[in-house]
Amino acid sequence: MSIKHLYIYAILIICVAISCKNKSNEKPIVSVSILPQKYFIEQIAGDFLEINVMIPPGMSPANCDLSMAKLQKLNDSDICFSMGHLPFETTHLYPVLKNKKDIQVIHHSDNIELIGGGCCAAHAGEGIDPHIWMSIANANSIANDIYNTLAKRYPKQESKLRINYEALKIQIDSISTTTEQLFNNKRHSAFLIYHPALTYFANDYGLEQIAIEDEGKEPNPMHLKKVIDTARQKGIKLIFIQKQFDLTNAQSIAKEIGGKVIPIDPLEENWIEGMKILINIFKTTQTTIQN
Repeated sequence: MSIKHLYIYAILIICVAISCKNKSNEKPIVSVSILPQKYFIEQIAGDFLEINVMIPPGMSPANCDLSMAKLQKLNDSDICFSMGHLPFETTHLYPVLKNKKDIQVIHHSDNIELIGGGCCAAHAGEGIDPHIWMSIANANSIANDIYNTLAKRYPKQESKLRINYEALKIQIDSISTTTEQLFNNKRHSAFLIYHPALTYFANDYGLEQIAIEDEGKEPNPMHLKKVIDTARQKGIKLIFIQKQFDLTNAQSIAKEIGGKVIPIDPLEENWIEGMKILINIFKTTQTTIQN
């Protein structure tokens, strides 16, 4: 058994010793992997649940470790909502949940058509792009998962849950309509991004996402040259970089192509506002392909 797995199981044993499903909490606890899930649950459930976010603000799903406090809350959870294929989930979360049969586990990816990609293969050992929540269509699926699961688990709350879910769905559908209209003429055909977190978004609207990372790793000079040459050929001026990553390489490319580096945060808790910001960037930035 590897040191990493010994560490995980040691923490699990400690958690079980500390608490065997403490049911005296005032609110039921549900756990989630990332902050956008917390937002969806709060919009649907209101304040009757306590939400335990396994990956805290500022941490990356590629290398975040389990904290004792988060594990304790996970141990006391009724439900755990996972995205499905985040590196953190496959290497840390699922080995713990495997031994917790009383926790209902929902994988949002089960109801979504997944896209292959090497962005996280170096971390997770698999070739599936995990950023499913960055698609507006997938966000509707995630919200539906949450509503159906909570309504079955807490039937006394079903009426309130349904009303809140319908209100959230209206907001998501409104953003979808706006985005469809924006990309009808394909003005924004290609863009650069440090870590390819917009794969599903790009796929929804026929955009081309070009990663600065090289299969989840720091780009070498040869890869950087290839990215710069491609950006010049396509006339790309827009470069996204997530707030969790170093700006150096993105700024170097921007200098070479006369482009602009724009920070985004795919892990923004308020998914609605985060998506509005992203769409507005595309709306106000010219990134056309040169013929």
